[in-house]
Amino acid sequence: MSTETQELLSPNHLRWGCRRGMLELDILLGDFVDNKCFDELPVEEKLIFQGLLLEADQDLHGFFMSGVKPESEAVANVIEKIRRAAAS
Repeated sequence: MSTETQELLSPNHLRWGCRRGMLELDILLGDFVDNKCFDELPVEEKLIFQGLLLEADQDLHGFFMSGVKPESEAVANVIEKIRRAAAS
């Protein structure tokens, strides 16, 4: 993994990216990183999580709260892992 990728996936960088305009998303994503759930993901899913942080809050709200299904099955799998972590 490149140094640039490692920086993007660092806890501090991720935590900053988890800060959202919607409190529900801020808590959901931030807790996923803070509770070390993110650390357990394979590298490919870590990169997907990083990509999710670039999405608009409205899109993320749809994925997490309204049951909107993303086009990518890989993204849907990461979203499901975040949901399960929040439920436990």
